[in-house]
Amino acid sequence: MRQSGSIVPDYRQQRVVLVTGASGGLGKATVDHFHSRGWSVAAAARDPRNLHLRRSDGDVLGVRLDLSDQASVNAAVAEVEERFGHIDVLVNNAGTGLAGPLEAMEIPTLQKHFETNVMGAITVTKTVLPGMRRRRAGTIVNVTSVAGRLGLPFMAPYVAAKFALEGLAESLRYELAPFGIKVRVVEPSGIRTGFQHEWISDAPYEREIAVLRQHMAEGMAKSLLPEKVASVIYRAAVSTGSTLRFPTRDAGLLMLIKSLLPDSIVQALIRVAFLKEYPTGYRDRG
Repeated sequence: MRQSGSIVPDYRQQRVVLVTGASGGLGKATVDHFHSRGWSVAAAARDPRNLHLRRSDGDVLGVRLDLSDQASVNAAVAEVEERFGHIDVLVNNAGTGLAGPLEAMEIPTLQKHFETNVMGAITVTKTVLPGMRRRRAGTIVNVTSVAGRLGLPFMAPYVAAKFALEGLAESLRYELAPFGIKVRVVEPSGIRTGFQHEWISDAPYEREIAVLRQHMAEGMAKSLLPEKVASVIYRAAVSTGSTLRFPTRDAGLLMLIKSLLPDSIVQALIRVAFLKEYPTGYRDRG
């Protein structure tokens, strides 16, 4: 194809990935990782002005995608398919954090959290599936967390959302396998990014929350860089085997401990690590 006397590359011949939540942190690192390996990349964000894409890269497309708006999702997927012809891999990375005592959370706040983190991923997945099914090829990658398999104090909504994405992936693989569509889950522990939970506090829980937030701040400095997690996402996306879960190295160790020890021991260890509450039992404050 020629335009203005120059040859225009046919990006339809390249492999194509759509990454949600691509404006920064892990999403941006994932965009860069796939692109460095020769993929065409659709970087999706609610506000594309935050994507900071290199305009010279014709095989990188920025699209507006609002997880809470089906019309926005439809338009984004259609734009990607129009530009690149198809979508080989969807990386469901976009999400928000919510932490604090469940008792203090308003129902609309909880609904918005699940709307974004669970229904948003479902909406994008549903929208890309017809094209993948017609081509009898594709991969869905859900970025969850160690919190997708391990309950954590004062993280009930976040944990519940990540558990939901894990269950979604585990179920989907049965119905999509006959069409050649693979499903993967990537499970990081902490990631050294600007991702922040929205914290809700309440007086009866203030001591534990203060201890937990201090623990998380200290742990963040030791967490994996987003580029390391992006490499795991890429490995999951291109894997040809039957593996469902791809934990990062640190998360894999936690999962091994959880699988080997009784729940009572695991919970005691979490109380010590996260709340500095040594095994004398929870205080009953009524």
